[in-house]
Amino acid sequence: MAKDGDPANIKLPARFHAELVYKVPMDEQGSWVSLTVDDQGRLIASDQYGGIYRIVPSALGGDAGQTKVEPLDIDLGGAHGLLFHQGTLYVVVSTDKGGLTQGFYRVTDSNQDDQFDKVEMLLPLHGSGEHGPHAVILAPDGKSLYLCAGNHTLLPKFSKSRLPQHWGEDQLLPRIEDPGGHAVGKRAPGGWVCKLDFDGKNIELIGAGYRNEYDIAFNADGELFTFDADMEWDVGSPWYRPTRVCHVLSGSDYGWRSGNAKWPTYFADTLPPVVDIGPGSPTGICFGDRAKFPEQYQHALFIADWSYGKIHTVHLHPLGSSYNATFETFASGQPMAVTDMLVRPQDGALYFAVGGRRSESALYRIVYDGKKRPAPEGWAVSETEAAAGKKAREARHRLEALHSLSAPAAVDQIWPSLASNDRFLRSAARIALEFQPVDSWHLRALEESNVQVRLAALLALVRTDPDNSADDLIASLTTFDWNSLGTQQQLELLRIAELVLIRCDQVSSHNQKRLTKYLNSRFPADDHRVNRELGQLLVRLEAPGIVPRMLEQLQLAVTPKRQIDYALTISVAKQGWTLTERKQYFDWLQSIRDSKGGRSFFGYLQRGRERFIATFSDAEKESLKAEIDTPFEPASYRPVAQTRPLVKNWKLKEVVSLANNDHAAHDFDRGRRLFSIVQCSNCHRIAGEGSSIGPDLTGAGRRLSRADLVRAIVEPSHQISDQYQQMVFETNGRVIVGRILNMGGNNITVSTNMADPDQNTTILRDEIDNQYPSDVSVMPAGLLDTLDSAEILDLLAYLRAGGDANHGLYRPAQ
Repeated sequence: MAKDGDPANIKLPARFHAELVYKVPMDEQGSWVSLTVDDQGRLIASDQYGGIYRIVPSALGGDAGQTKVEPLDIDLGGAHGLLFHQGTLYVVVSTDKGGLTQGFYRVTDSNQDDQFDKVEMLLPLHGSGEHGPHAVILAPDGKSLYLCAGNHTLLPKFSKSRLPQHWGEDQLLPRIEDPGGHAVGKRAPGGWVCKLDFDGKNIELIGAGYRNEYDIAFNADGELFTFDADMEWDVGSPWYRPTRVCHVLSGSDYGWRSGNAKWPTYFADTLPPVVDIGPGSPTGICFGDRAKFPEQYQHALFIADWSYGKIHTVHLHPLGSSYNATFETFASGQPMAVTDMLVRPQDGALYFAVGGRRSESALYRIVYDGKKRPAPEGWAVSETEAAAGKKAREARHRLEALHSLSAPAAVDQIWPSLASNDRFLRSAARIALEFQPVDSWHLRALEESNVQVRLAALLALVRTDPDNSADDLIASLTTFDWNSLGTQQQLELLRIAELVLIRCDQVSSHNQKRLTKYLNSRFPADDHRVNRELGQLLVRLEAPGIVPRMLEQLQLAVTPKRQIDYALTISVAKQGWTLTERKQYFDWLQSIRDSKGGRSFFGYLQRGRERFIATFSDAEKESLKAEIDTPFEPASYRPVAQTRPLVKNWKLKEVVSLANNDHAAHDFDRGRRLFSIVQCSNCHRIAGEGSSIGPDLTGAGRRLSRADLVRAIVEPSHQISDQYQQMVFETNGRVIVGRILNMGGNNITVSTNMADPDQNTTILRDEIDNQYPSDVSVMPAGLLDTLDSAEILDLLAYLRAGGDANHGLYRPAQ
């Protein structure tokens, strides 16, 4: 059996192999999360919570013992981003530990002795931790830098923005904040990408609307890409967005908003991803153009998934002025929690670090044997496709040159592209139009005869000048021949109508009635997306008869996600209900409560139920008292008590020794039962079974070594993820520990028991004496103390196998 960390564990395509370059001693050098390479081919790595190290890797095929590592003698570390360029090391500090100040730094060698000795902060950054500031990379022309940050990082003061500066939440109905407390109060524009000079000045905002993009990379065409994170707590909900590769386009807003307010990709004021990847945890990315790999890999984007221990290759194909893509798993291992990667030009190998969150760390490389291999069918882009893509991108670039620029002849230049069938080109034109003086195109937008051009121009108008345009916008929208519009055009019209109601301070009663009359007969439509937006608009407008029609669609919906769309929409409808319909809604809630979803899934349903009940009259509350008082909880919140005698107070070293010397045949069924017996399933899910209060453990065995997995169980407070860390509030002599669920006015609602969403406490902001992150995990210690050694090994095997009975751990011992 190969040991943890053995490169033989890493699965790769034929003729590729992995080599261990360096095993990082955690107690001395921490856990590495960022990499760069200097002009001599030496790698530079940063510990997530500690220092920075310089590495001279062994020669290809050499032993890891030949690798030389030295700490940089500088008072800097905790970096999520590193870049070496022309003798200078640029560092993005994201840690919130050790007294380091988050920001963008420049480190130089002042006396040319090959040792960095001068540290300058160029730009303070307000954000920290795993959703803080991240990567910094060099622009393709080598004349500037690009920096990205997650959604818990405030925008720096910029001198220029390609994203029109009138972004907003733009949610038609009241938001439900994440019931688990994540990103509560975080607002647009979310994660961002900016361009800046080598002194950290002349900052230009490029785009935003990401959740937590850790890294960015340019392809050979000079186009920028990122791999954005999902929110696994939202799994099962209609607003869940899987991890995805996005084209970082000038002025783009990719629509991340907190809670259930995330924008669907069909909104006309956002853009779709290049490709959806699925659940995971994005970390480092890079293109393979400098790798000594077969040609299809040289054109590919390599993306790392920390959660599931994988590196994917994304193969891009021109799609208008952007791209679409396919992806495949290139490398996978157990454990293989990839944090960052790069191609080292000196040998053409792909180097990657594993580690993060104080887990065991190492540096590997992937090498190709140099022999020719046939490219997969359909991989290559034809010359015709390549030429068409280049031409379309050049057209987009001409429009992007007008982003943040007002030019006398710009409107005439922009206007034809508003009719483009290329969504990315049309978006670039609309953004350019928003930068032009609105009085130069307001009337032209309203009088435009081309349907697509008018829709795009009206979208720009409602975003730039809503208060002066409400009457004109509704008058124009209601003259469209609905039945002659394509589905995407109908969705665009509905989005404009939503923005009128959201952004205009006051829409007259006359115009609301006019809009209601135009839309009411359109519901229901044949397309669920159209129904979703129509339903929200008609509920907001209090359209006659909308409640029974929405309830009918709720009953007809074939998936829980579609049902939730309708149910949460009508949960805010105050009028139009009968008692029978109210009871029907309660019946639906009981039927949906045990549907599968992420950690916050049930909490959203519960919040929807609460706001539904808040619309009741006193008479309705009395008539429906039995339904209101019926407990509403999923099966996962009803744990079965297990009573077992104490076997031993297991210590970390003892269990690690057991795990590292495990050669037994494992019992899958017993491991599965033990997962419930020791109450892991009360908070965690594995292979679709269990609760979603804590992290999903299906991929834990792929990213954690046996020792790290044991430590996470025996010493749960050793490392606490940002997403699960509680806050300590000291107020009026009390100490309250929990997760922030909601913030409104002077009130902060705190969940004091992750296993019971009803245990909430309200704290007054002005009575808080002190608040700080808790260093104690909500997961209890001692979970293994009722198990004997054989049971512990079966439980660990079940976790390492991710609940898969066909995993190699269950094959007969050789």
